[in-house]
Amino acid sequence: MRFGLRMCDWFGSVDNMLKLGILAEQNDFDSVWVSHDIFMRSSMVTLTAIAANTKKVLLGNTILNPYTTNPAEIAMYLSALDEFTKGRALCGLSAGAMDYLEWLGIEHEKPLSRVKETVEVLKKLWAGEKAEFHGKEFNWSQESYMRFNQYKKNIPIYIGGQGKKLLAYSGAHGDGVLPILYPPEFIDIAMERMKAGAEQEGRNFSEVDVAGCVWISISKEGEIAETPLRKLVAYFGPMLGELGLSTIGLSHKDFQPIQEVWRNEGLEAAAKHTTDKMLDLAIHGTPDECIAKIETLESKGLQHISIGAPLGPNPEESVKLLGKYVMPYFREKNK
Repeated sequence: MRFGLRMCDWFGSVDNMLKLGILAEQNDFDSVWVSHDIFMRSSMVTLTAIAANTKKVLLGNTILNPYTTNPAEIAMYLSALDEFTKGRALCGLSAGAMDYLEWLGIEHEKPLSRVKETVEVLKKLWAGEKAEFHGKEFNWSQESYMRFNQYKKNIPIYIGGQGKKLLAYSGAHGDGVLPILYPPEFIDIAMERMKAGAEQEGRNFSEVDVAGCVWISISKEGEIAETPLRKLVAYFGPMLGELGLSTIGLSHKDFQPIQEVWRNEGLEAAAKHTTDKMLDLAIHGTPDECIAKIETLESKGLQHISIGAPLGPNPEESVKLLGKYVMPYFREKNK
């Protein structure tokens, strides 16, 4: 089992995320990911700061989308990051949350086509080829090519999401996948969709690095980081897929009152209307309790887990707990 630390704006500042990124490397995490959400701090700045202060941990965005960031810009940034870090860059890519795109008035009629075409042009650009392309979403001329040598020819592309078609495509064509596993019970459906895509393409699914994205709240005594977790649930819960929510007995209807409060009174007030059942969208508890839940995911075939907010009542202590108890357990077990 490999472990990634996934950070987002909820940690408060670029400096806070930088400290956690450095701490992740010190505690032997394999990768550090930074969320790239609309109107929040840019993952490009945060990842570059972490890159300048670490030596070995892999670095990726969760996730960049080809609507708000043109694939040319994605290629340029990650290629420069890969050069700067001597090959540590990872590409987290997906279609983007529909809610975000609607805020911006951006049409998203063919999200899967846009992701597919983005993957194709990125691979060409990083291979040092001309990326002339005439598709449904992009119309690039023969002048579409990188003007500098690439550090390596194949920055790994991890495709994120929950939807049936996108997960199937990820299993068929992604170097890795970032399936959204909140709740963790969605693992069976996600794995089935990814495997189906790989099989349809004639691909061995074991070649795909599935880095399951979870929320976690871990502490020595098992207390939950309740306030930040409730904010996460109130903010992102309505955007989660209906099928995934149903695996723990929730539905979009449960979030409608929360959305109404958010519109009228703000996120702080909306968070107070989340239910205890909604907290089960995350893994939470003591180190032993979290180990048991991660073992369940491992038994379903997951070999890489991307651990995200809120981490715990004290995020820095939570990273240390993961490094001291959780990760060594799995590494010893899988020797």
